[in-house]
Amino acid sequence: MSRATTSAGGMGSVARGGAFALAGSVVSAVMGLLLVVVLGRTLGTAGAGVVFQAIAAFTIAMSLARFGLDTTAVWLLPRLRTEAPHLMRAAVVRLLAPAFAMGVLGAGALLLLSRLVGADNDLLADSLVGMAWALPLAGVALVGLAATRALGGVRTFVTVQNIAIPTARPVLAWAVTLAGGGAVAVAVSWVAPLPLAAGVALLILARQLRRVLGDTEDLGSPEPGASLNRRIWGYTAPRAVSAVLEESMRWLDVLLVGLLAGPSAAGLYGAATRFTNAGMILSTSLRIVVAPMYSRHLGAKDLRAADGLYSVTTIWIIAFSVPIYLVLALFGGSMIGLLGQDFREGAPALGILAGGMAMVLTAGNIQSVLLMSGYSSLAALNKLAAVAVNVTLLFLLVPPLGIVGAALAWVAGMVVDTVLAITQVHRKVGVRPLPRAVLAVLATTVLTFGTPALILRLSIGDTVTAMLSGAALGVVCLVIVMWRAPRLFQLADLASIITARKGT
Repeated sequence: MSRATTSAGGMGSVARGGAFALAGSVVSAVMGLLLVVVLGRTLGTAGAGVVFQAIAAFTIAMSLARFGLDTTAVWLLPRLRTEAPHLMRAAVVRLLAPAFAMGVLGAGALLLLSRLVGADNDLLADSLVGMAWALPLAGVALVGLAATRALGGVRTFVTVQNIAIPTARPVLAWAVTLAGGGAVAVAVSWVAPLPLAAGVALLILARQLRRVLGDTEDLGSPEPGASLNRRIWGYTAPRAVSAVLEESMRWLDVLLVGLLAGPSAAGLYGAATRFTNAGMILSTSLRIVVAPMYSRHLGAKDLRAADGLYSVTTIWIIAFSVPIYLVLALFGGSMIGLLGQDFREGAPALGILAGGMAMVLTAGNIQSVLLMSGYSSLAALNKLAAVAVNVTLLFLLVPPLGIVGAALAWVAGMVVDTVLAITQVHRKVGVRPLPRAVLAVLATTVLTFGTPALILRLSIGDTVTAMLSGAALGVVCLVIVMWRAPRLFQLADLASIITARKGT
């Protein structure tokens, strides 16, 4: 089979898997925003702040339960499938068992934190106690779902993690508040879907192993050899540090804002950060699909394929995501005001977060390239530097500036992490980040979409009418430019990818 045929088949897989992952990411984003609306409308800024702080603490502890084993599964299992399939069941066992054990430790950490904050915030302490029981099963669910993605495509992963769980959360939160429950009950309802997800992941994973490996004699011993053990933990150990730091970058600011400025500030800032996640829909969905492909390409030393995959997906991410962040930056007050007038105070922080995320996403899935090339230790050091910058600036900026200072601190940390990853991927891996074609698409997208939106913002103001009109005009202008300059946006490549079928 020729390189062109192989590439077409692989990129066709990106489009088909990416389409489903994109649909799942859209559902996840919409349900995440719906959850924010439910919290804002039913609990107010203070109650929502308690829930956001509890979710932040649980998510950071959950990264300890995952211990980087989910990324290890995506990196290792596609390679074992080619190199040594008889070791796959052993590898899966060695990935799942530590996830449960680390989940127990994470639950203990939550209980300890509940005692530390109990004197100042009884609601947060009670929420943490009520959520801790789910951590061991949450670790199994996330690692198991990642393993299903590595073995059999994205359908199980997307269906459970991006559709079922996010959809259940606002429904449960609404039902709890309708029944008279408060912030603690809503926080506990947030973790309720995770045990069921763990059971589904284990059942699907067992079936995938049998399908991939054939009859039971080919499954191999559950005890891996010393070399496999070293391979797993050599990759996992630095990735575990990176995973905890990565979630800390995403959530520690919400927790610290609540501790430094109170639950209401945490509610405002937490709502702003959840809106910021909306622009990550395509980036997240593509990462789900392309991470195993990066592992295969880079494992086979096929830098040309990896480079092409990175460039095309980055262009898609920019063309889709940057317009969302332009809307959030220009019309933040109208957007966050949907939760209630009290939340409009979070508009300046939302604008800063949106601008920062737009900058970060111009690098595409650069973190996936670095991780799938085997440099998990470098990724961990990057996250350590980013968290150090973030935490330092949080303590310096939040007291005088409030949530605006928190937003500035978060953007600074993310920029540090991204710049380091770009430099390392270029020097260590050989993939070329930010080629000219990507920068040209970025400039074109900002000008064509942003100009009409900016004009309406300046002439009408930060209103819902201006926001909807600006977004609609921006989309029309961007589509026209895409139609007139298809080579710039690589639409021909996109069309061939979408129509590719099984490499033909």
